Amino acid sequence: MVFLAPKRLETVDGISIRGGSEFLRRTHEALALLRPTSRFAEVRSNLGLIRQGKRSGMKAWAAEPTFVVGKRTWKHSALWYAGAIAHDAYHAKLYADAKKAHRGQEPDADSWTGTEAEKKCLAFQRQVLVELKADEKTISYLDECRKNPTYQGHNRGWKSWLDYLKRWW
Repeated sequence: MVFLAPKRLETVDGISIRGGSEFLRRTHEALALLRPTSRFAEVRSNLGLIRQGKRSGMKAWAAEPTFVVGKRTWKHSALWYAGAIAHDAYHAKLYADAKKAHRGQEPDADSWTGTEAEKKCLAFQRQVLVELKADEKTISYLDECRKNPTYQGHNRGWKSWLDYLKRWW
């Protein structure tokens, strides 16, 4: 029998956090890094819930925009996790902006998840990490991802649930 630690729910800076104690602790660390940045208000206003999960992804369409975070993302480092939170909050911002532009109608997926949207999210993540004085290797990695963001799995011109299920992060 496998014992799973109970999931807890907390709220930090208006963002709900759900997960095990180690996840909650790391999420607090990442949010503490983000809090003094010039972009934190934008992050906070576009996230309703950060939830521990098997793999990372943003559910921007949810009533409470939810960043589901896989272990490889939140365990990597508090700094990297802070950047990932900023990145996915920006996906939610793009979604909300597109939905508003379409007068409440569901926007095209490419408006918030396509290649160009991914480049914008990577640029936002980069801005936050530069402000947090991330090392040059991390910044260079983001720059490389931004050139051709096919790591998302949809280099075939479409996005799918199967692409999401292939994520290891």
